[in-house]
Amino acid sequence: MIEISNITKKFEHFICLDRVSMTIPDGTIYGLVGENGAGKSTLLRLIADIYRPDEGEIRIDGDKLPHVAAKQKVFYMPDSQYYEKKATPLTIGGFYRKFYPEFAMEEYRYLLEQFGLDEGALVETFSKGMKKQMFIGAAICANTKYLLCDEVFDGLDPQIRITVNDLLKNAAAGRNMTILIVSHYLEELNKICSMRGFLHRGRVLSKEEWDGLALEAGRA
Repeated sequence: MIEISNITKKFEHFICLDRVSMTIPDGTIYGLVGENGAGKSTLLRLIADIYRPDEGEIRIDGDKLPHVAAKQKVFYMPDSQYYEKKATPLTIGGFYRKFYPEFAMEEYRYLLEQFGLDEGALVETFSKGMKKQMFIGAAICANTKYLLCDEVFDGLDPQIRITVNDLLKNAAAGRNMTILIVSHYLEELNKICSMRGFLHRGRVLSKEEWDGLALEAGRA
């Protein structure tokens, strides 16, 4: 379980997250929706222990971050992935296998084939959607307990979105993986998520408050 308690994160004088609290139970696919700039990506980086909060705490299975054992349970997939210039899908799989002992290389290669991706091709020649598919495959095959996905649907055509949704749902069910997805696509989150949260200008909103904002936006 991921427990986020009264987290505040500032960048100079800008308050990005303001006393955010939420709980992500084990075995769920949790969707966090919010407009661009709401603080969604920052929250993921805090859970991944890339950023440190100014106030509050985050616990993973009871261990307060920063904590080495807790961090090893998490795979973080950012919206923009980083890779070496001459990287191929196969070398990226090898890279992750060094850091994640349970990385399923053969399954990863199978997913590459299913996506129609050449495991020996240069990643720099791939479209954004192709890169996204490759990293989603790697993220699932890392076999961590927690998977953090930032804007996982961006760059994917409708058919591939269906495939990715099925992969994530199967991972949550078959591997007992807990998945946190942040996105501004509420419709996509509704298709896959068992729980949802709403973030607006760095603060958590109730469903009623979020619906009220959407209604006001529709009137504007």
